[in-house]
Formats: sequence, C-alpha cells, structure tokens
Amino acid sequence: MKKNLLKFVFVMTALALLVTACGTPAQPTEADAALIEPPAATATAVVEPTSTPKPTKEPPKTGPLATAAALSAQVTLVPPTPIGGFDTANLTADDYVGIVKQAWHIINANYVRDNFNGVDWHAIYDEYVLLAEDVTSSEELWVLLADLVRELSDDHSRFVPPGNMEGEFGVGGNDGEALPWTGIGVWPGPSREDVYFYAWDVCQYGAAADAGMVRGDVILAVDGVPLVPGEEGFTREQTRAVVFGTGGDTVTLTIQSGPDQAPRDLELRLGGGGGCIDWLYEVVSDSPYIGYIRIPDFDGDAADNLRAAIADFETEKPLDGLILDVRHNPGGNSDDSSGIFADGIVGTQGPLREGEQRPSYRIRGVDWNDTTPLVVLTDGSSHSAADYFPAALKELGRATIIGMNSAGNTEGIISFGLADGTLIRLAVMTMALNDGTILEGVGVTPDIEVPLGMWGLRQQPYDVQLQTAIDFLK
Repeated sequence: MKKNLLKFVFVMTALALLVTACGTPAQPTEADAALIEPPAATATAVVEPTSTPKPTKEPPKTGPLATAAALSAQVTLVPPTPIGGFDTANLTADDYVGIVKQAWHIINANYVRDNFNGVDWHAIYDEYVLLAEDVTSSEELWVLLADLVRELSDDHSRFVPPGNMEGEFGVGGNDGEALPWTGIGVWPGPSREDVYFYAWDVCQYGAAADAGMVRGDVILAVDGVPLVPGEEGFTREQTRAVVFGTGGDTVTLTIQSGPDQAPRDLELRLGGGGGCIDWLYEVVSDSPYIGYIRIPDFDGDAADNLRAAIADFETEKPLDGLILDVRHNPGGNSDDSSGIFADGIVGTQGPLREGEQRPSYRIRGVDWNDTTPLVVLTDGSSHSAADYFPAALKELGRATIIGMNSAGNTEGIISFGLADGTLIRLAVMTMALNDGTILEGVGVTPDIEVPLGMWGLRQQPYDVQLQTAIDFLK
C-alpha cells in the first residue's frame, strides 16, 4: 500500500454553499462545548429546572452540526475511502510529503481566487514540502495540512481530519449523546453588528425557561466574565459558553430583562431542552391583511413550508403584504424558495479566476405571484442561502429589505478527498450580482436599516425590526 498510496485519485465528495460558522442551538454534542474563564456578579438566584418533558421534536443542530443539518437535504457524502481504511500507522516519509503535495495541487487548481488572497502560493509549496519531510505521524500530518489551508486566510476553507467528520457531515461522533445545555437559542450568532448579547430564543423546556428568561433578555456575563464584542462581534467561544456553560454542571448568566430592571444572576443547572421555536407564521395585521413567516433555515422542506403557510393565510382572502424573516438563518438552499416569488437572472456564480466561466445565477418561478408587496428581514446572522434569498429578491425588484446587512457568507465549497482518507473543504465559487458586485464579506445592504438597540428585541407586540416592516407595508 505504501508505494501505491500516492496513486490514489482524489474525488469530489460534495458541493454546497457553506453555512458558516455556524447554526441554531439545540441538543448539542461534545464537539460544540467550549470553555471560558470566570469573575464576580450580583445577587444570585439558584434555579433548579423542573423536570423537562421529552421534546416532541429534536431541536435543530448547533455549531458545525448546523452546517450538516442545512446540507443534509442536498448533499450526499461519499468519502474517498473509509476513514481508517488505510493503515496510517505505517505511512512512510514519502507518503507524508506526497499527501502535502496532493493538498497543495488541489488548492492550486481549484481555489476560488487565483491570487490566493495575496499569498505567494508557489513559495508556500516549497515551505510545506520541506516541513512535510520532518513529519513522523498522521497526527503531525493533519496539523500541517490544517496550517496549509489556513494560509489562504479564508474562513470557509478548512482541513477535515477524521475526528471532525461529525461536525462537518453528522457521521461518526459520540453515538448521538446530547450535551447538557441551557435551552437558549443564539446560534449562529449574535449578529456581527450587535453590541449586546441577546437571548434570541428561549426554548419552552430547559433551564433558561425554568428561570423565567424570555426572548430579548440581554446576557451581560457568563460565570462573571463580561460578554464584550470585538471588532467582528461576539466570538463562537462566547456563544458556546452561553449555550453549554463553561465546563461544570451549572452556569451563571448575568442578565437584564429591561431598561428599568437591574441586572441579576441566574445559576442554571444544565440539562435537556425542547420546544424550541422552529417555523412560525402568523397574521400581524388584519387591515391591511399582512402575514409574517419566520424561516429558521432553508433546508429541504423550506419551499413547501412557505407554500403551506401562504395557502393557510389565503384560505379566505389574499394577502395585502407578506414579511419573510431570515434573521439568524444559517442557510441551506434557497433557490426553490426564491422561485415562489420571483423569476429572473440575479447575477453569476463561479470562481474568480482568469479564464474561468461564471454561469448565470437564475431564479425560476413564479409559484405564487410577483405583485404582493414583500419585505425580507435580515441581520448579520443571515448566512449563505439567507444571503442569496434577499439578494435575489432585491436584485429582481421583488422585495424591500429591512433590518441590517446580511452576513456576506456566499462562497460555495467542495470537499476533496486526500490519499489518507481525510478531506479538504475548499471554497471554489462565489456570487456576483448583475453589476459585478461581489457579496462575499459584504452581504446584502437593507433598503431600510434598523438596528435592534439594547431593547429592540423586547419591544411589544413586535420587535423593532418586525414592527418597521409592518409599518412599511401599511
């Protein structure tokens, strides 16, 4: 096998838009836990959650598992070889060097930008081949391959060792064992523009609900450590600390529930959770007749769910307006959903490489109508397909966008197999509008910008962004 190993021809295993960094919290797994360090707080109320009824529906995946959930309906993983199928313990020095060369050539031939984001890719080859000559184990090789991909400074592209397959594709892992958590939905963020860490959702069952937390509560600290955003907003580690705690059986959240209420500490005993908000639709105005649909993701049922909600609204009379909420939506595939409302060429998709073709990105519809006024609500946690959806409807003149910039997470990725059974997930394409505007890293700019502010999510009866949409349609 040693001499034949490098003759292995890598294969493409899956193609899908990347869902970044990642999902709506729920029954979490070990891969999603993260630790942070603790300081002081205010008066503490110890909350022992009541026994949690068994949820009728498993909550959506969190973290990297949200990526798997969003892709599961459209991607079949066909690993190039079973993980562990090679006798990796007996690889030779030549094998290690060859696998690094293979990884370099995959990136060289397929990466979305042929300038490699300003990196001298040929110099990288010389450097990493030299480093590979000193590798003595598969573990060292995997560290080196991860470093190689990181040279691109591309958040979407990454090396996937065997231990990360659960996070990427939902295969293997910890036999489905769920981690204890708080029952708070904040994934995939707070949005990058948020100054405050909101409880975006509080599931019906779980420690947070038992403690009396509600949507829009502002979380100020975790185990005494203040939650302060950086230049790119709150970190994944901060989010995980709120959802999963910091390593013990309990976690203390310092929260504030309103401008006239003092911050207070809640010690939550981590456990199960359920009854998390998924799809939601309701009439938000009788005259004019306006419907609201919350789209938590664009998985395989999204278009059918939209059609069913619209049909339910219009049982007795047609809608005068419709609000589609893709805030905190991690993505999936929104083309069919867009086709309910619009038809036309939005722009192009493909690599940004000299001489490469960029096919037109066309939405084919219309399944419902193209005249009823639409509003799409977006924020900095509207990722991937939740970037494409408002981009398409805005570009085709079909909807008004209200809220904040979407995430700008528009690169498509392909999984390439390496000769030892590991993978590189590589950005190979991105989206451009008809005028050539690239949305990656920028997102869709709203027609009406509405920040949440500290208490915008707690505004009654509807949060400030949703209320702006209602007023606009009226």
